[in-house]
Amino acid sequence: MNNRSNIIEVINIILKYYRKNTSFNVLLDRVVEEIRPSKKFTEQLRNEIFDDGYASFFSLINSIINEEICKGKPKDFNKYRVNEKIKFFIFYRIHIINKLFERKRVLTITLKHKSLLGLQKLLFNISDEIWYQSGDESTDFNYYSKRVILMNIYLSSYLYSIYDNSNDLGKTKLFIDKQISRVLKFGKVKSNFKSLFYPKTM
Repeated sequence: MNNRSNIIEVINIILKYYRKNTSFNVLLDRVVEEIRPSKKFTEQLRNEIFDDGYASFFSLINSIINEEICKGKPKDFNKYRVNEKIKFFIFYRIHIINKLFERKRVLTITLKHKSLLGLQKLLFNISDEIWYQSGDESTDFNYYSKRVILMNIYLSSYLYSIYDNSNDLGKTKLFIDKQISRVLKFGKVKSNFKSLFYPKTM
């Protein structure tokens, strides 16, 4: 029973019943009550799939999102410029969360369960993953500055999407485009940021 669609159903039940300070075992009890899985699958949920509670929960969501991103890349993705790849990853990540889960509930459980430091770490890891998948291999000061900038863009874009009722999150996509453009044009650091998104090729 533990196929992908069942796992997504389990995640959505957890999202539905989550309240601040709720024990993860209580949420798994809710899952068992609602879908009445086999004894084997129940044991897998408790001892394998979510063996580390909330940490396993967030990790699993991220794994599912990454799988969807890999499947959803355009055929000509390798021809994209870096800024186009960044836009794709930000938007498509939000799009997947909206398609498979409930983006407001994902935001709620993240904000309520994670500390400020935990939230910053999560955003940094997402940003790092996006830059890595976009071909970034920097190790100098730019490594951190690019990720901090992208953390802010991703978070503001996600928050914007919460109230976006347009078809296919079209307004959010436009918002992301504007955010990237604003970074590229920002004051006297314009040339530095431009080199981040339009790196020179040898």
